[in-house]
Amino acid sequence: MTQSLRQDAILRAVRRNGSVRVNDIAAELGVSTMTVRRDITALADRGAIARVHGGATLPRARPATALSPVSAPSSTQSHQSHTKRQQLSVGMLVPAASHYYRQVIQGAQAAAEPLGVRLTLGVSCYDPAEDRAQVERLLESRPDGLLLTPSRPALSPEPSALAWISELPVPTVIVERHYTPGTGPYLLDSVSSDHELGAVRALDHLAGLGHRRIALLTCPTPTSPWIRSGFDRAVGMLGLVADTPRVADHLYDSAEELDAFLDAVTASGTTAVLAHPDEQAARLLQQALSRGMAVPDDLAIVAYDDELAALADIPLTAVAPARRAVGRAAVAALAQRLREGRDHVPQRTLLVPRLNVRSSTAP
Repeated sequence: MTQSLRQDAILRAVRRNGSVRVNDIAAELGVSTMTVRRDITALADRGAIARVHGGATLPRARPATALSPVSAPSSTQSHQSHTKRQQLSVGMLVPAASHYYRQVIQGAQAAAEPLGVRLTLGVSCYDPAEDRAQVERLLESRPDGLLLTPSRPALSPEPSALAWISELPVPTVIVERHYTPGTGPYLLDSVSSDHELGAVRALDHLAGLGHRRIALLTCPTPTSPWIRSGFDRAVGMLGLVADTPRVADHLYDSAEELDAFLDAVTASGTTAVLAHPDEQAARLLQQALSRGMAVPDDLAIVAYDDELAALADIPLTAVAPARRAVGRAAVAALAQRLREGRDHVPQRTLLVPRLNVRSSTAP
């Protein structure tokens, strides 16, 4: 970490908590106490903080003297000064500028504006190396905190590759990802959709319509491991037939794979499918119709994401993650983290997706 970033982190900690201890901030930043003392000395020399035994505090205000009276500012000037002093800056990194993440960003903006929070956006294009490069760029503007959606999936086989996130110099909230112990930065605050429960809701709906054999079709996305986990949980919980077609790594544009999947569906007597994402559910619908299958009479289809599902030839029932609500809750979580400082206890917030029932599963 550069000297500038260290000093900025120390200054934010003092402003947030009123004081810091050398040993605590050294452990937090992962540097020596001697390095922290040098940084505190440099900040004190600039008048940004005041040195005390074992740490630093906010500088004491200088009293006005009779020889140098200070005129009181107008109410407008006072309000403007207070607003400027209180404004927070937050960097937000998303892996794609898709419709999905545009809604997350819109939710974050809606929550940030009333709080006087300024958002700065970065996009990493689902490239883990670009994640780090974009975060470094965002840190150059010295934000008070970060909202970060890593490109790497939630159930990554290389959890150590995400260790750098836990070492960031500013408070960070993980957005639309959540991690189990041993698979990522699970001790950080996180706000995400409960995709496992979303899959359970889909199968519960289909089981309520009488379907006992339900298939699963997913493309490899950061969401799909949680959907598969929820699917397996629901099959056991609802007593559904377990031996049904499941394709977890479907290629987006492979009509041959869709035909092979539908062959397996027909041969096994399967009557319903959960498909992710929407594009694949729509392609599955078109392929089924072209084969003369009736939807939902021969095959009921539930899409997962609900970005385009309502526009399909037969409007698709779909699980809809609360994308805007995720953005709003992430800003609220970061604001709470900044407000509570060292007293903060990391929290994991899971938002329940909605199930929008349409013609593809009508009784």
